[in-house]
Amino acid sequence: MRLIDFNLSTADLDRQLPLYWESDQVCFPIQTLTFSNDQLVLTQAKTAKPMTLDQFSARTRQVDGKTGLYMLTTNGVVPLFGYRLSAGQLLFG
Repeated sequence: MRLIDFNLSTADLDRQLPLYWESDQVCFPIQTLTFSNDQLVLTQAKTAKPMTLDQFSARTRQVDGKTGLYMLTTNGVVPLFGYRLSAGQLLFG
């Protein structure tokens, strides 16, 4: 998924939605963003306050919309293809 696709699809959502990574039916809060090699890499934390959609937007405002979104997992960096909304949370996975 590209950043511009994510931004367009979330434009009308509540800006205070917390961001999580869902893996094996367990959710981990998204804590940080790293930009490298034309990739925007989201990093999870086991115990941290999750980043909100508003914080994500503020931190990526100057990033090129064509930039791909990726997740840093225990298996390395994997591309993100989508998200879903569940119980007031935005879940990547």
